[in-house]
Amino acid sequence: MPVFFVTALSASVLAVSPAVSAQAEGVPPHSEAVPRAEEPSAISGPTPEAREPDAARDTGSTPDNVVQAPAEPSKPPAATEAAPVEASSDAQASPAEPPPTVTTEPRNTVVRGTRATRSASEVTLGRDILDAAPRTTAVDLLRAVPGLVASQHSGEGKAHQLFLRGFDALHGQDVELDVGGLPVNEVSHIHALGYADTNFVIPEVVQSIDVTEGSYRASQGDFAVAGTVRMNLGVAEPGVHLAGTLGQYGQRRLVATVRPGDDESTFAAVELGEGKGYGAQRGYGRAALLAQATSKVGDGLTVRALGGSYVTRFDSPGVVREDDLLAGRATFFSPSTGRQGGTVSRHQLLLGVELPRTGKGRTKLEVFGIRSDLRLRNNFTGYRVDVRGDGLEQTNDVSTVGARAEHRRSVTAFDRPVAMELGLGARRDGVEQTQRHYRESDGTFYSDDIDARITQTDVWGWAEASMPLGRWALRLGGRVDALGVEVFDALAFSDPRFYDGRGYARSAFGMHLGAKAGVEYALSDGADAWRLFASYGDGFRSPQARSLSEGERAPFVSIRGAELGARRDGERWAVQLSLFGSQVDNDFFFDHAVGSTVYTGETLRSGVTAALQARPLPGLVAALSATVAHAYVTDTDTLLPYFAPLVARADVGWERPLEWAWLGGPGTTFSVGTGLTFLGPRPLPFDERSNTVFLADAYLGVRRGEVGVRLDVRNALDARWRDGEFVYSSRFDPASAASLVPARHFTAGSPRLASLTLEVHL
Repeated sequence: MPVFFVTALSASVLAVSPAVSAQAEGVPPHSEAVPRAEEPSAISGPTPEAREPDAARDTGSTPDNVVQAPAEPSKPPAATEAAPVEASSDAQASPAEPPPTVTTEPRNTVVRGTRATRSASEVTLGRDILDAAPRTTAVDLLRAVPGLVASQHSGEGKAHQLFLRGFDALHGQDVELDVGGLPVNEVSHIHALGYADTNFVIPEVVQSIDVTEGSYRASQGDFAVAGTVRMNLGVAEPGVHLAGTLGQYGQRRLVATVRPGDDESTFAAVELGEGKGYGAQRGYGRAALLAQATSKVGDGLTVRALGGSYVTRFDSPGVVREDDLLAGRATFFSPSTGRQGGTVSRHQLLLGVELPRTGKGRTKLEVFGIRSDLRLRNNFTGYRVDVRGDGLEQTNDVSTVGARAEHRRSVTAFDRPVAMELGLGARRDGVEQTQRHYRESDGTFYSDDIDARITQTDVWGWAEASMPLGRWALRLGGRVDALGVEVFDALAFSDPRFYDGRGYARSAFGMHLGAKAGVEYALSDGADAWRLFASYGDGFRSPQARSLSEGERAPFVSIRGAELGARRDGERWAVQLSLFGSQVDNDFFFDHAVGSTVYTGETLRSGVTAALQARPLPGLVAALSATVAHAYVTDTDTLLPYFAPLVARADVGWERPLEWAWLGGPGTTFSVGTGLTFLGPRPLPFDERSNTVFLADAYLGVRRGEVGVRLDVRNALDARWRDGEFVYSSRFDPASAASLVPARHFTAGSPRLASLTLEVHL
């Protein structure tokens, strides 16, 4: 029953000085203009009669509803088509406070436009929700997404394993991830399809997260099978912010952010961090830089630049056999073998321009480039296959360039207003990847498995139209993707023993067509009315290029999904309930522990999601969600392994001013929050089930003027929990007899971990 409202702040925030007529600019009827110092409040969604393209959805873009704030905050008008601006309840002057001084000088304003919701399960997580629990990494932010589970089984620097809506998305193959317009998923990755490493993101600069669960929108692209997650960037507070953290197990972290002016979307941030880890072979070190600038140039022209760099080195403990733990041969946090871990670097640049309006239309152009590389060593089976060791070193170096264009406008058809959204784009990935076995004794290589060069190009176009019909609203859309692949098998070329029957050099081409549709009905008039939704969408994931033969039609994995749901978006409460289902024709799951892909044929997934966002009292915010899912193979009527059948999450935060003399009097703010996670038993191979997980995180903070102190406690109950659980055969003692009998393995979750942060705001 969740929320689905709070605006993508960084996507719709712009400092403006000249007054712009709301009517002349085609302002959507439901938007806000509030003084910049105010906090976000719950925002009601647009009525069926007022649905226009959500032009402020993307980070750094200029919102449709740019208006100058009044000299004094005013109460919001009724939510009707004639009301161009709906002021936030937070913007109203408190009776206990003196009214602001009225001046004739133009004032800087923040304008937040609601992200138009087109399905029951779309949700925006505002910064107040993200701040309700301890979050020091981007993955901590992802855990606030309703129904999403993020598991880390290979050290601090590797992409997390994701679970959503009955899908084991591995490291990203079924969840499309985007950060400020930069794609995160990597195609044909050596370790996993759609590999999505978000560790380069500095959580302090994520202003909001837009979530679209399912594949019901035309703008959703490759890997948007279970859903799409978009992080919008910005810094809420102007000036310089310094934060230093010291924690248990050698944790040290320093973050500095700079916001030079009134625009939240113009900032620079740097993060330095390191730690020894809570057990052997868990050390890490990382550094990240993110900077973005948005500027209005000339008459209605807005330009944006986003860049960043990231580097990390980390160790990995591997897995623990359950029978070794029970027999006392290993502890809960023991490493399996040495030499595991890796290095990662990523460098990126995005340049965008939003063209001046032409009538009721707006156009945005963006180009981007990404350079990333990964070197990863894992050994999940010990010496099962070879007495020298089963360790694999994988490398993946990628150069990505792309461009996209989006156009949104309002037109009239059959005497009805129609909101049109159009998009075109292209992306080219050049990939160099290798896979080799290394000896556990000295780390030297003894065999080569993969040495390939891949060029993968995706060209796409999409369109979507929404038409209100009284209390009804109809949505139709479609998307086409064309994929071209070239593979050069350098290993096979140099050594014919590795020839695999697919040719030394080969190419393939294929297309995917997808339909999108939705129907919406409002039970009553007004922005806070209950609305009913029915949605349908075709999603897809691209194939691993090395698996294709010469001249083969590139086989996309196609997904058909449908959803029925209801939602209510109000000033203080937002509730959502949805029933979902999806069908995959020729599905597969990749067991990354043993490096094998299992094709399962047709699979079906179904479930229900409920979410709630609430701001019942000033300073109090809560986000609650629960998802129940079922996933099985139709031919055998057996459960798919590893998916999460029950996920529940609660984030609750409270912030209030204090006037205690011993804390320095007025100007002191106290904050407290908690994040609770419950994961039901997951199905494992061979009819096994994982353990139930319950985790509680909490924080306590005090800020007096420019200085603040914050205590974070992860896993406050010190639960002994298993982050990942697997069933397969292994042999970690080379002197023991070889066996193919499956055994249970797990990766240990972190124990209680406390840290103290000192913040300075200048």
